[in-house]
Amino acid sequence: MKQSLQKSPHLAQRKLPTRVAVGMLAVALSPSLALAAETGQTLETVTVEGEAPVRDTYKTETTSIGKTKQQLRDIPQSITVVNQQLMQDQGVATLKDALRNVPGITFAAGEGGRTGDQVVIRGFSAATDTYRDGMRDIGQYNRDAFNDEKVEVLKGASSMLFGRGSTGGVVNQVSKSPYLGNKLEGDLTIGTNDYQRVTADINQMTGDHSAVRLNLMDTHDGSDRGAAKNERWGIAPSVAFGLGEPTTVVLSYMHQEENNVPDYGVPYNPATRQPLAVDRSKFYGFDSDYEKTSADIVTAKVTHDFGNGTELSNQLRYNRFWRDVNPTAPRLASSDTSATGLMRRSKPMRDGVDQSVNNQTDLTTRFATGDIRHTLLTGLELTYELSDTSRYALLNTLPTTTIGNPVSSTAYNAARYRSSNTKFQASDIALYGMDTIELTRQWKAVLGARFDRFDGDYNVRSYNADGSIKSSDSYDASRTDNVWSWRSGLIWQPDMAQSYYFSYGTSFNPSGETYSLDKATAKVDPEKNRNIELGAKWDLLDGDASLRAALFRIEKTNERNTDPLDSSTVVLSGKRHTNGIEVEGSGRLTERWEIFAGVTFMDSKIDKAAPQNQGLTNTQGMMPRYTPRATGNIWTTYKLTDQLTGGIGATYVGKRYATETNVNYLPAYTVANAMLSYETKHYRLQLNLNNLSNKTYYDGAYGGHATVGTPREAQLTIGLKY
Repeated sequence: MKQSLQKSPHLAQRKLPTRVAVGMLAVALSPSLALAAETGQTLETVTVEGEAPVRDTYKTETTSIGKTKQQLRDIPQSITVVNQQLMQDQGVATLKDALRNVPGITFAAGEGGRTGDQVVIRGFSAATDTYRDGMRDIGQYNRDAFNDEKVEVLKGASSMLFGRGSTGGVVNQVSKSPYLGNKLEGDLTIGTNDYQRVTADINQMTGDHSAVRLNLMDTHDGSDRGAAKNERWGIAPSVAFGLGEPTTVVLSYMHQEENNVPDYGVPYNPATRQPLAVDRSKFYGFDSDYEKTSADIVTAKVTHDFGNGTELSNQLRYNRFWRDVNPTAPRLASSDTSATGLMRRSKPMRDGVDQSVNNQTDLTTRFATGDIRHTLLTGLELTYELSDTSRYALLNTLPTTTIGNPVSSTAYNAARYRSSNTKFQASDIALYGMDTIELTRQWKAVLGARFDRFDGDYNVRSYNADGSIKSSDSYDASRTDNVWSWRSGLIWQPDMAQSYYFSYGTSFNPSGETYSLDKATAKVDPEKNRNIELGAKWDLLDGDASLRAALFRIEKTNERNTDPLDSSTVVLSGKRHTNGIEVEGSGRLTERWEIFAGVTFMDSKIDKAAPQNQGLTNTQGMMPRYTPRATGNIWTTYKLTDQLTGGIGATYVGKRYATETNVNYLPAYTVANAMLSYETKHYRLQLNLNNLSNKTYYDGAYGGHATVGTPREAQLTIGLKY
């Protein structure tokens, strides 16, 4: 039993119930039984009771999001970790579902043909701040969670760790990896709205120090909104050598494909400034709409432990992301919002391929200078990225429909032409170092710096309908930015249960961050950001639960703005900030009662913007788009018996504006969910009920439309494990 606990990453963190511990003790003392037989001695009868599988806790102790394995209490920033047990209990299928547990996060809808996950953290877009195993994931696709061990969110400016972006924070998916143990698990889920999902997780030892793992997924997710649907499948094999030895090699591959009918929701009512109030079944797209994507991620990671606290790791990755999207964006034809009012349709069509090669080398060493202990991280990151994106326009006008009776099966002339093509290639060379200094047993300091050289070339070609180049809108641009990023923190830990910290960090957003650069922005230096945070982290109930709280301020000190006197010129004249307070707790309150909860209150404001001129609307003093004043979530489970567990929770998102002119907005909403699970050693039956009140709410925001959240739904999962 001891050996298996050391091998399995899932069992190692579990606390064994008293009856199991007593049983282990009885086995350990079994030699006394033989002695009793020889001497004829009669021993007291010992009864060993069986126990249902032990549930993992929602509390997470450690993370590697800071490039070294650390306890959460030793990181002077807010971190939320959504672990495997929480995802299983909630029936999480996508990254977006997992992130609903993270306070301070909202979502944007598809923008101008852009597809995939679009996350907003503490009022700042994190569209390019998604990572897998600490390496940037640049793809525009909807990420499934079938290959995720956990999801980590590090909040606040963090360019010292991750390079460009990371103003409000970063999202990191931790991949499932081979371990020394054997496992065969499979789940079949069926649900309302034509939902079917099959997953498998297989781990097999191939030697004393090697193992293979295979994760599989196939999902069909229908909708109550016409033709809208999501279909995807994925496969993720991996193999590891040298497990438990000084040198470990892990090779992995992940492939995911989607073939969806996207849903861009409803436009805004000009009278109410809210999303148009129609029956949620009204779908304003076409049956022929599509969103097709594929993601391929190939990784090789080598780690060598030199002993004495020194470890070297090198992770090499190739990414390829392909997409072809043909959605429909609904727009009102006039102010008539009656059932006979006309609905226009537009098609932001695009396709493209994004590729990248990343190599990240990290050296961690631990040493002492006198009585002061150091954990020093040094690293080199090399990145090469390519993007080729084309946009299209129709040669004919799209047919309109009516608000009250939309027709999605209407045929139309789909002849189109390529209106533009953007090619982008960039390289990034980064050197960084961070020292975590243990000044005394109670005081620690964190000091880090990073230098990035980000170099990008952009070739933009605009085309007429006849295929000829439109020279007035075609150009070549390039830009090189050399930027320093900083990270610092002071931590006071009076005992093993308390940790208090103050931190300061910076980040930068270059003009070509999202693979777009025009004549005006090519001349503009990166935007600069900083994060100031004061926080506390406590371990409660003998370490079974944790609680953290933080006061934070994120500032963008030189936001890009169009010059009010010259619309062809962009200047770094803007400012904005988010002040906030965040509280989060997780863990086991009693032997049977678990909880995961958090709340964030934010005061966001555009402090300085371009004055009203040249047809621009002055947004100074307004709230940034997609940023509510409050978000909150709670999820709690209780073991009714050894096998039966019930859970209930709720998510709250406050009012969000769709644009920074603060006109159209999405109203606040609260959605409640529940779960009932019966689990034994070899199988699990689980029922999840989502949106219990069948509330109509709007999940994703964009300036012209809002996406509708899921209705009440039920999903039944049958899980087998051996």
